[in-house]
Amino acid sequence: MAEEQLVVTSSPKKKIGFFSAILVVLGSSIGVGIFLRSKSVLVNSANNVVWAMIVWLIAGFAVITMALALVEVASGRNDNLGMIGWTKAFSTLYLYKGNKFFMTYLYLPFTYFFMPYYVIVQFQDGLAGFVGYEHVGFGGSTAAPWIYFAIGLAITLWMIFSSGISSRAGNIQNWIITSVKFIPIVAIIIIGFYFTGVNVKENQPIWHAVTAQSLFDKTSTSFLGLSPFLAVFASLGGIFFAFDGFYVTAGMQTEMKNPEKTPAALVIGLSSMTVLYIVIATAMTLGGTDGGFYGFGDALAKKNAGWVFGVINIMISIGVIGILNGFSIWATRWVEDLIKEGEMFVPVKAYRYLKHSKTPIVGALFCLFISLPIMVIFTAIGSYAYIGGGYTTDYGYKIDNLLTFSDLMANWMAVFAFAFICAAIVGAIQNRKQHFIAVQENKHTIWAGYTSVIIILLTMFFLVIDPFISTGITAVKYSLGDAKVKAELTDALTGYAATSVLFIFYLIVMFASTPIEKAIAVANKKKYDRVLSGNICPCEKPDWCPCKLAELREKAELNDLILATYADARR
Repeated sequence: MAEEQLVVTSSPKKKIGFFSAILVVLGSSIGVGIFLRSKSVLVNSANNVVWAMIVWLIAGFAVITMALALVEVASGRNDNLGMIGWTKAFSTLYLYKGNKFFMTYLYLPFTYFFMPYYVIVQFQDGLAGFVGYEHVGFGGSTAAPWIYFAIGLAITLWMIFSSGISSRAGNIQNWIITSVKFIPIVAIIIIGFYFTGVNVKENQPIWHAVTAQSLFDKTSTSFLGLSPFLAVFASLGGIFFAFDGFYVTAGMQTEMKNPEKTPAALVIGLSSMTVLYIVIATAMTLGGTDGGFYGFGDALAKKNAGWVFGVINIMISIGVIGILNGFSIWATRWVEDLIKEGEMFVPVKAYRYLKHSKTPIVGALFCLFISLPIMVIFTAIGSYAYIGGGYTTDYGYKIDNLLTFSDLMANWMAVFAFAFICAAIVGAIQNRKQHFIAVQENKHTIWAGYTSVIIILLTMFFLVIDPFISTGITAVKYSLGDAKVKAELTDALTGYAATSVLFIFYLIVMFASTPIEKAIAVANKKKYDRVLSGNICPCEKPDWCPCKLAELREKAELNDLILATYADARR
């Protein structure tokens, strides 16, 4: 069978160059994740520095091998669908549909739900470095969660209607934000190694030996917390969150001057990020008083340099905005690509406008209308129906609950996104035998692809079963405990149960929607294949249309026949 070519040419008027694309990879991933994960990785590693560094190296190796495999995957498409397009080209219909529903109805709105809250909390931490937390939080005001919501909505509106509309504006903002976000990275590395030297000079312990007791913690209510061997997978999941968002670059290829260089931008960006993350993690692990980012706050305050920690946090807050900037460039465009392919329904007038518009106005409005209800509903759920414990209560009334709940959402988004990327990589490896998609074959695809898929899917498996097993462990201890024990276990039981329910909810949204969509297509006498043609007239025969592809294949076969006949005649 002839290979299907899914790569198109790019206009020389596009705004994003190769180096800018690398910066988008960095700008779309480097945010607050690396600064929050170092401590948890160290704790999960029984406070052993060497063990923690090995975990970081494993995670970095997994991401780099994934990047190597994605060189071939990304070469098979050149549109704005990014990872959605990868699963469409290289995976099964149901996985593609599942990815489409996940990215559009879960990943997109939840990103606009929790990411602005990370901007706000880091900014509060920055101000606290100057004046203390008692002057920067919202105190006991019951309106605190909705103040967070109002600020988050303002950030979301700015991102959607600036970078979401104009790739030029997004590129300018990315350059500015990325240049700012590297300042705290360099600062933390310098500060970390400075305090490492201070700790060594003062004979402060920076090494904790692994003991027999630390190898199994029978008091743990978490399945992965029972042993540092199991906790490796919890650490890997957290580290993957720090890399999440890198695929944004592949979702804006039509805005790039040289879209064929996208795979190279991914590899260079991810490799650079991996090295940078490992250096940062080493500096924080060895230099922080508790192996984490916030350990530097107290250490700097004792030297009357708390303002330095404040400046760093404010810059990190700006860096998180960079993640939203890159995501918004992609989101509005992938939505419009799905609408053009008949995969998303919009009113006829909106579709007609979309066809003739050079800016993704329809995509921007779609993102806003999808995200706004989620932002409202889950702000209420996170604040009033969830138990916190992961953050200080100084941020304001119920904000601890809201931020802990946001962490839960963020981790699940990253885990599912990486799993769908793995599905595309497996499909690309199978494509080596079947050649159903034209790609630029890479010598590293096979070994790198299998390596990354095994590590990532194994991590996902343990992360998925963890809340269910942990719920059982906690429930047993709860039922056997006295009133004091029950009071202590209530928060943990609520958290594990909520995580389990959310996983099931995500599966329903992703995969139960597919048969519903199929039923709608059948009821309207439309072919349910790769597309649900709700907006497009079949007579138009767009490039994605199966009839159009059949015509192209027929022409290709006819040309091959003519060439073969001509060659025979010459002989």
